Amino acid sequence: MSPHITQSRKQLGYPLYAADFDPLNPDFLLVGGGGGSSATGVPNKISLLDVSRSHETAEITDIELAKDEDSVTTLAVVSSSETSLTAIAGINSSVAEQDSGKNDHLRSFRISLPARKRKADGTQVGDEKALALLPPPNALGKTALFTSARGPRNETYQRVLRSAPIQSANEPRLTAIASGLAPENEVIAFQPVSNTLTSSTVDEISRINLGKTEAADVDVIAVKGVGHVLAYCTDDSVYVQRLPGTRDSKIDPPVRTYQSPSATDSTAPKQRPKFRALRFLTPEHVLLLQNRPGRTGASLLILKIGSTGNGHVTFIKHLNKAIKLATGLDTAILRSPSSQHFQAVISVASQDSSIDLLTIDYTPSAGLSAFRHYALLRHVHSGPLTRLVFSNFIPPSSPEPKHTSRQRIKLASVGLDKVVVVHTLTLRRSTSASTSDQAPRFVLVPSGGNDVLQTTISAFTAIMVLLLAALLTQAFYEIRGTVPPRLGVAHYLPANIRDPIGQPVITSATAPDIPAALSTAIEVIQDAPSRIPPAKGEGESARVGAGPETKLKRWDELSAKEKRGWKEKLKSTGFWVEQQGDKMPTAQEIIKKLNLSPHPEKGFYIQTFLDPAKVNGRSYSTAIYYLLERGNGQSNWHRIFDGTEIWHYYAGAPIRLSLSWNDGAPVRNKLLGPDVLNGQEPQIILQQNEWQSAESLGDWTLAGCTVTPAFDFDKFEIKEPGWQPKGA
Repeated sequence: MSPHITQSRKQLGYPLYAADFDPLNPDFLLVGGGGGSSATGVPNKISLLDVSRSHETAEITDIELAKDEDSVTTLAVVSSSETSLTAIAGINSSVAEQDSGKNDHLRSFRISLPARKRKADGTQVGDEKALALLPPPNALGKTALFTSARGPRNETYQRVLRSAPIQSANEPRLTAIASGLAPENEVIAFQPVSNTLTSSTVDEISRINLGKTEAADVDVIAVKGVGHVLAYCTDDSVYVQRLPGTRDSKIDPPVRTYQSPSATDSTAPKQRPKFRALRFLTPEHVLLLQNRPGRTGASLLILKIGSTGNGHVTFIKHLNKAIKLATGLDTAILRSPSSQHFQAVISVASQDSSIDLLTIDYTPSAGLSAFRHYALLRHVHSGPLTRLVFSNFIPPSSPEPKHTSRQRIKLASVGLDKVVVVHTLTLRRSTSASTSDQAPRFVLVPSGGNDVLQTTISAFTAIMVLLLAALLTQAFYEIRGTVPPRLGVAHYLPANIRDPIGQPVITSATAPDIPAALSTAIEVIQDAPSRIPPAKGEGESARVGAGPETKLKRWDELSAKEKRGWKEKLKSTGFWVEQQGDKMPTAQEIIKKLNLSPHPEKGFYIQTFLDPAKVNGRSYSTAIYYLLERGNGQSNWHRIFDGTEIWHYYAGAPIRLSLSWNDGAPVRNKLLGPDVLNGQEPQIILQQNEWQSAESLGDWTLAGCTVTPAFDFDKFEIKEPGWQPKGA
């Protein structure tokens, strides 16, 4: 059942590009846009809207901007009081002013507010009255922060404007801006020290030069007792900079915390995925929005940032197939005052003006949960959707007021169709057992959703599946005669079904051309004679020992007499069968026989299985043959982001797997091979995100690799030759 979401729509007289809520009162929404410096007659405006009613949006006041200047590109409310709010906007100066060498792209405005009806925590403030006459809005100041805006005219504009979320009027709202189309692009973090924006009233904290590269998005988050953390993304990389909370503290340069694997391989630029937006979930977790190449879909990624600044992707969520290209992202964090638990509500805008809504939960003990889909709002606008933004959720104070109104969050979107759409999402009080604090915690739950009921249904289904599997297994082995007949299934099945099941598995195939266990005794020959008893029968046995006076020999170097002796010894222990013949196959013969192809990480492979069963369009599992030669050396270090990999030994020498989490701990080595009594394992399991490198300890090794969910090169990262993990 789709959740019930209320909606209001308001048509304005100009195309819209920017929007932001009053951070301390979700009843007020600021929007901006316009026709730019053209002769079309379409005005440039900023409008204040009353969105307190879920089914109606009303215009309170507006600011008529200069017609010879550019339209509003970005907008944010940086401070708020009971009587007014202060907003900053990105607006390019007129062509004449730019020709004179000045583009005051950053503007500030003060806008008076009507008597507040309801605070964000739900408490009432006065009675509802008709809107009184308000003082007109004031333009407070303007300045040029970008270096390129203080020189010869160019195409520089304020592409991104983002302020840190706040919970009270006393918190400083650190702000960051990023330029676009500039000769030298920049990201600038600053704190306005007064409501009037001038070059002397902007406390610049950080300035980052990007060169020709543009920041696709920027975000800022406060860290209690430390300061703030700034993050920005380019097409293929994510950077983080820590901003101390004290003045005159040293600020380190930004650190590239993550880079898409395709950015360092031979993938053509047009075939690479691109980051579109990002938002902090916690100071250590960044939510990334990434578009896949060729308008083939979009994904959400969770980036975990370590203490040193290095990050790794811990989760990838492919969005609804209807979203071919994502254009925007915003989040609302739902938490209580006295708990570290929270829920993040996520909105993603698509190329067809649809909005996908999801949630993800966080607990200090378990971290972030899996994504949970909430709703897909289709075709919200009749033209391109240019901006979407959540209202700031301020939870009820502790203890909960008796008359607290039902908690809600609002999602506003604007577009070129000149329409403002506000969706109201109703929250429910969390019934989670982890909510033990006095203050209530509110979450977004789909209509008809009940966590207890869902858990009960899931548990019942799992029990029934296990019971059915147990019954089928018992029935199978009863028919085969390997267990006592408790169900008596064999008496009820017709003979044409019962007899084939009851027959033992017999094969007439000859022994394989590739000896599975032989090569360990042949290739690693030092200690084999001591473990093989003397052969019975005629003929002499030639010992090729491992003593200091003995030169080790390969199988092809042995004489006919020596080979016969070894064969007799190996037959007695089961290492040799008559059909094998005398010739050990070479790696090239196996490559040709199995039709193997070169693998990017070194060695050769072929996919042997692709599971037809799928979830969200992706197969459950894949399997490959993988052959690595001695001459290949150690394979390049690589990892699979979201899949578990199982290595299986098939033939040839043992293979050494070097494993690491790249966390500074020593590299772990495991041996994949048949000699289980001497430290080798016929099967090795690797977890997702675990770095690995393989090396054959003989002429060649043939192994199998099974990956679940199915292997996908987009979820695969490989390092250049010579790269070593920390601790190697």
